[in-house]
Amino acid sequence: MRATSIATTSLRLASSSSRTFSLRSQGVLASRATLASTSSTTASNTTRRPLSTTPTPRASGGTLVKATIALSLVGITSYLFGSLYPPQMLKLLFKPATPARLKSDGPEAEAHMREIEEALHALPIIEQLKRTSVAHGSAAELEVLRSQGKHITDLDPSTTVEVPAHGTIPGANVAVAGPPVEGGPADTHQYVMTRPYLKYSREKAQHNLTAGSLRGPGMVAVPPLVFTKTGRGANELGGKEGDSTIVLHLGRSLCGHDGIVHGGMLATVCDEALARTAMYNLPGKIGVTARLEIDYRKPTMANQFIVLQTELVEQKGRKAVVKGTLKDTEGQLLLECRAIFVEPRYAKYFLDAKAIKQAIEG
Repeated sequence: MRATSIATTSLRLASSSSRTFSLRSQGVLASRATLASTSSTTASNTTRRPLSTTPTPRASGGTLVKATIALSLVGITSYLFGSLYPPQMLKLLFKPATPARLKSDGPEAEAHMREIEEALHALPIIEQLKRTSVAHGSAAELEVLRSQGKHITDLDPSTTVEVPAHGTIPGANVAVAGPPVEGGPADTHQYVMTRPYLKYSREKAQHNLTAGSLRGPGMVAVPPLVFTKTGRGANELGGKEGDSTIVLHLGRSLCGHDGIVHGGMLATVCDEALARTAMYNLPGKIGVTARLEIDYRKPTMANQFIVLQTELVEQKGRKAVVKGTLKDTEGQLLLECRAIFVEPRYAKYFLDAKAIKQAIEG
């Protein structure tokens, strides 16, 4: 009996010990599982960190590459848009239909030239300059005819117009008689207004580039309006006598690239404008071009008015240096020019300087 009791007790102890070991083993496994779960959760939180306030470290190299690519794309896009602006440059790629050139005579040509003449006088810069100018020569005659309602864009050399004795008409002052600058009505004005080539005969004009070959609808439809600074104007406004402002219309048929005025045409305009200022200041009032420099800044679109301003830089003996700028009527710079003019030797001994000066002034 006693042996049986001892055996039973041993079995109970063994069973209790086994259960204890089993529970402990299960506790260790549970602890390990908990640790593994905690470790996994921590790793997951480290990866996502949705609510963390600490910024997640990023690779700086990738960000720099992306920023460089973005800036490059912005730069290329800006360059492409900039190269296509202003809008007139788009017209070179998508050209509108080219209008037919008008004949040199006929009702359409006359209407075209009258339209440009009226538009010329309606420009704000013309209205402003005419208030401080005196019209002389053929320009004065044309102003009188315009005040009478006559639309004439050319004067025959034999045309005579009676200028009002008081020397004024609506919209302009006109010179009555005498040289335009020295001792004449221009002594009381800042500018003399002239119209070159108005009275050129057909025989004389047919072999002259600017007075004949380039004249007509679609080209130089009407003679330019030239405002030349007088001695009084130079004293009141600065600059020199002979500095000028010239307003001219360049038509659709003077192009190099379609729609853009030929650079050689602009060089011709600049040469003649600069020469006028030089001749005012050379001793014999005559000079030839020794050097002409032009810096083209922007394309000059055809079929528009241009404003060319000239200024004497230097005059020494038989040499005069003149500079100028060409702009559109909005003030946008199109080109800059500079020229040197030299008076031929002994010209002052064979030519009448006063007569040449008066001829220059129309």
